[in-house]
Amino acid sequence: SGPYTYARVIVTDRIRQADDSWTDGPAIAYNVAVSGSQAENLVAAAESGGNIRVTFTGTYRVTEYVDNEGGTRIQHEVRATDIGASFRGQRVQVVRPGGTS
Repeated sequence: SGPYTYARVIVTDRIRQADDSWTDGPAIAYNVAVSGSQAENLVAAAESGGNIRVTFTGTYRVTEYVDNEGGTRIQHEVRATDIGASFRGQRVQVVRPGGTS
């Protein structure tokens, strides 16, 4: 089985309005399942940097469930095949095994 983790990723799309201005769309939370060395590296990056901006690819799935109050909720889940830190708005250092950059 090996190491794994779940990252809670919040995505807010920018939406162009009729007058060509932009506004933020609704925030959507994704549960991103990450495994192997990518999981270990993600946890290490989050522990040293706190909340970090990431990019990811994988298999997307939407499921409905009933919460404790009886309401219907939607869960967005991605099983990541690849996840990495984004260079946008943050500094990223890549270190290869053996200590060379």
